[in-house]
Amino acid sequence: MSSEIFYDKAFILVGEKYIPVVNHGSSNCFDFDSRGREIPEKHWSVLNYPHTGRMLFTAEEMQEIAAVHEEANRNNRGGTRKSRNRSFEEGEFGRWILAGMKSAHTVEDYRKHGNTVTVVDYDRDYWQRHCVSTTEELLDKIKELSGHSITVSFWDDRHVTHPPMRRKGTPFDFGTLPEFYVLRAAQGYFVKRSSRKIWFARFQKPKSQMIRKFKTEKAAQDYLDSNQKFFSGYAFEIECVQNGGVTA
Repeated sequence: MSSEIFYDKAFILVGEKYIPVVNHGSSNCFDFDSRGREIPEKHWSVLNYPHTGRMLFTAEEMQEIAAVHEEANRNNRGGTRKSRNRSFEEGEFGRWILAGMKSAHTVEDYRKHGNTVTVVDYDRDYWQRHCVSTTEELLDKIKELSGHSITVSFWDDRHVTHPPMRRKGTPFDFGTLPEFYVLRAAQGYFVKRSSRKIWFARFQKPKSQMIRKFKTEKAAQDYLDSNQKFFSGYAFEIECVQNGGVTA
């Protein structure tokens, strides 16, 4: 019986979205190393089912992808494995996928630690790899190859050097900026969201520490766009807050 083995994950962070790149291979397929020895097949690709063809996903969409794969794992026990000798337990595969968001890094971070991010174009007689060095180059290449069968990968099919996890530092002091931006709805100022709920501050002023702030208007708009489906029942406005108060 053939199983798909998921060896590693290396999610790529693009703004507030993710490219869920995973390292996997069939238990029945093998490659040969430089010495001619048989070794398990491994390759990197984007875990994008059921959104086949897409590369970028919001945190909410990653929840959906994890749920779909977890359901498939429950319905086909042993068909998805974390090693040649061990299957994912119930609930484990979904958690494994979601954990990739916490360890996601930018293209620049991966490159700094000796990795090469590539965009693979399958729409040719032979697969063509395009190396990218920055997030901007990655987005440009994905846009350029729109309509092609592509994936995002790493040059080394078998390994990636993971950058260290970012440590949480001192919270940014928005009081040092001449202005910043917040989200306002009829329910109050936006504070935070979970997978099921949104918190608002109705009686707090926009400079309150509990209210979510953005350095630029574009960052606020990008956040709304990435959560468009989740925020569909609310009418948000982007409000500019200055040192002297709120602009009209």
